[in-house]
Amino acid sequence: MNKAFCRKRCISSFILAGCLILFNLSCGLDMFPIIDITTRVVHQPTCDSRDYVDNYFEFIITDKEVNDLKYLGTNVYYKIYKNSTRLKSEADDLINISNRSDSSSEAAERMIQSYRFQPLLAYGHYDQPVLFPTENPSGTIDKKVFIRLSTYTVYPARITINGGNSIGIPIRNLPTKPAFNFSASAGTIPGNDDVDVNSSGTTSENEWFVSMFAVSMGHDNNFVPIYGNITYLGSVRIPVE
Repeated sequence: MNKAFCRKRCISSFILAGCLILFNLSCGLDMFPIIDITTRVVHQPTCDSRDYVDNYFEFIITDKEVNDLKYLGTNVYYKIYKNSTRLKSEADDLINISNRSDSSSEAAERMIQSYRFQPLLAYGHYDQPVLFPTENPSGTIDKKVFIRLSTYTVYPARITINGGNSIGIPIRNLPTKPAFNFSASAGTIPGNDDVDVNSSGTTSENEWFVSMFAVSMGHDNNFVPIYGNITYLGSVRIPVE
């Protein structure tokens, strides 16, 4: 009789414990705000191409209201590589994490903390926490973004939104060498110790490679940064002038 009672009591305890765990997990999911902003790539360049006319990034950001946090907008992160194989390896790793991650910020944290990607800046927009701020939409708003990092013949470096006038020239997060036009005479060639450079490996030609990702950003009530999932924008080859 006592054994039967104990057995029933144990079964009841396990069931109760399981219910409590499921309840806590479901509550926990509601406690963590996420940023679910869509970024759709229109033109994704590849650093394998030597057609510099196509060395531009184009993508569409769909802003929408985000509950339980302050949504700031979308930032673009970049990194400069000496070796295209290393670029592809790190890009593939980040893409795989973004595809399988249960946490919307996991890939962004790896991109920023482990691989040390830097925020892309633009002349005249130094005081913005993000490069493309939200429009505080009541519904949804699409922004078509065009970015060319370096000038090539008649194609100037610029950032435009929805086909309008340039909002600025994209620059590195490095005040001493801001330009993406890499020139020995201008002193703008990336250095091995630059914060935005991975100089591992070698290449037979006098050129560099740049990889870029987009990520939506915000913060909670305690101003703790919150990132959405990342979107791979592509990569470009930039020759030294």
